[in-house]
Formats: sequence, structure tokens, C-alpha cells
Amino acid sequence: MAGSYMILHDIPGRLRLQVPILRNHSSFEEIEMFFSAINGINDVRVEPIIQTMVINYNDRELTKHKICQYISLFFHHESLDPLDPIMVNVTPGIRKDIFRSLVTGFLLLVSFVKKRYTSRIDVFDYLVVISTAHTVLTHGGTNRYRHPDILTGIISLFSLGTGHLLHVCMVTWAVNVLEILHDIRRANTSPIII
Repeated sequence: MAGSYMILHDIPGRLRLQVPILRNHSSFEEIEMFFSAINGINDVRVEPIIQTMVINYNDRELTKHKICQYISLFFHHESLDPLDPIMVNVTPGIRKDIFRSLVTGFLLLVSFVKKRYTSRIDVFDYLVVISTAHTVLTHGGTNRYRHPDILTGIISLFSLGTGHLLHVCMVTWAVNVLEILHDIRRANTSPIII
């Protein structure tokens, strides 16, 4: 992970990247000159204290994806080729949502497997319900109670009843995953300004 980077700010023609590996470099002028020499890049500024790079470029000559490839090559970033086009635009907030959703999905899976061997409800089942509620309620910003995952949870709870709480959690979690995928798609089609 030492060579990883994250897009902090992205508008056509201007890109701000968080590059933690910059703390291991001291030749910032050379890095700026190297990237400035690439066709289409107009100006590069390295901020070593906050480990960021600001790249001003001609968006008709060069794409953001190409710049990220150059960054990856220069800093020896091990590319996750299938995931890079998706994850490069994912904000830290969406990454947290993804992580919480993965943890909850794993807990749900374990709970359903456990339920095949015993029908007794125990502390682990309550942990799964709490994890699902936390995942769903922490996702999104304003008007959380209008989010599809929360509405699905409420409707599922009333329709399936409390006796099928794990099923309610699973349906709510699945809608949450779909909503996160929608957020990622929206982030990839619109500029991120943080």
C-alpha cells in the first residue's frame, strides 16, 4: 500500500492527489519536472507536508485515467487493473461505506450458516442486527430516512415480522450494497470536489 494514491479533487483540467509515498521522497522539484514534461500536463505542484500533488493539465490532450497510470508507474504502484477505474474516484466516505457493508455481509453469511446448525438466537445474531443497522444508518448524508435501504428495512420488518429478523437484515443489506454501487457509478460520472 506504500505506493497507493487517492483522488482528493477532480475537475476537468485539474487533479489533486493524495500520494502518501511522497513522504519517502526529497527530490520534489524533480518529480514536478518529470510530470510537467509529459505532453498535456501544464503544471505540477507537490505539497510534501500534506503529501499531495496538484496537476493542471489539458483535458483535451490527456485523460485523468492516463495521469493516474503515470502516477502508478512513477511511484511503483501495484495496479489493481480491474478495480482501478472504479476505485480511483471513490471518496473516503464511500470507501468506509464499502468496508462497513463488507463486514456486515460477512456477519450475515456466518449467521445464516450458523442458523443451519442451530435455531437458537444468541448474542451473535443481535450483533448482526446491530451491524446491519449501523451500516444502513451511517450510509448517506442528509435525509437518511428517505434512503431506499432504510425504507426497505422498515417495510421488510413490518411485512416479514420480528421472527425473520435475519431475512430483514439480509434484504436491507442487499439494498444498501446496490445503493453504494449507485454512489460509485455517480462518483465516476461526475467530478469529485472535496
